[in-house]
Amino acid sequence: MDAIDCKIIEVIQNNADLTNAELAGQINLSPSSCLRRVQKLKKEGVILKTVGLVDPDKLNRGLTAIVDVTLERHGVEARQMFMDQTLRESAITQAYSVTGETDVILIINLVDMKEYQAICNRLFNNDPNVVKFRTLFAMERNKFETAIPVSAV
Repeated sequence: MDAIDCKIIEVIQNNADLTNAELAGQINLSPSSCLRRVQKLKKEGVILKTVGLVDPDKLNRGLTAIVDVTLERHGVEARQMFMDQTLRESAITQAYSVTGETDVILIINLVDMKEYQAICNRLFNNDPNVVKFRTLFAMERNKFETAIPVSAV
């Protein structure tokens, strides 16, 4: 990746709604060169998805839970079995395997506590590999971004 690729990524992360011609204009490239570069970045897996960032409150999913989960068995297979269950839950928007005392961190966007309880029953209370879980509920959203800092590689 060169400086032009980095600039393309930076612009797309802040506004993926631009047309190719608009993007090319901001990068000072011809539209055909810009399109080739974007396609290459997608093919190489640098750009994984082009998505819209939506307000959870507007979708009646304003209750955000951050859950840390401790598993009894830490092997690859046991962890993968748990992570596979989390992938089936549409309310879970982010899931991380982490180091330290906690094994998994989940970010969940919920309608209400009833939905939270149902997820707890499906994922935590009935899984013998879950030793414990702790939930923090967000009181306020202070930063809500998806852009990753870009620097020439």
